[in-house]
Amino acid sequence: MALDNAAEVEALANEITECANAMHLRLMDAIKNGEVNQISAQAIFQDETILRQRANSLYLDAANRIVKDLKTPQAELLGAVNDAKKAMKKIKEIAQFIDLVADILLLAAAAYAAKPAPIVAALKEVKSDLDGLAKK
Repeated sequence: MALDNAAEVEALANEITECANAMHLRLMDAIKNGEVNQISAQAIFQDETILRQRANSLYLDAANRIVKDLKTPQAELLGAVNDAKKAMKKIKEIAQFIDLVADILLLAAAAYAAKPAPIVAALKEVKSDLDGLAKK
């Protein structure tokens, strides 16, 4: 199951870091294309920083972030974050982008808290966001 050893926690941290990288690239495009105002851009930059901090915390404290009783497979967890990263690179509407970013932040925070129920709930939200994007 997911996050049941330090290496799996570190793998999630890697995917979260990659998500932050994708966020940054998409935000820079949005700024250049005039899709986002300065206030929204600043808020997204802050979210990017928070996401990177969460990933760094998971790296530093991986041994203490092992989650017991999480029934979700590691591949499913990493796959959703990877899919979110890919979606961030090509997402068109900033509102959808912001929603996906918020849900990835929740997932990262839930993983750091090492609580199965919040991880599953956040994962469900990320998947819902991705399903909504796929339908467009």
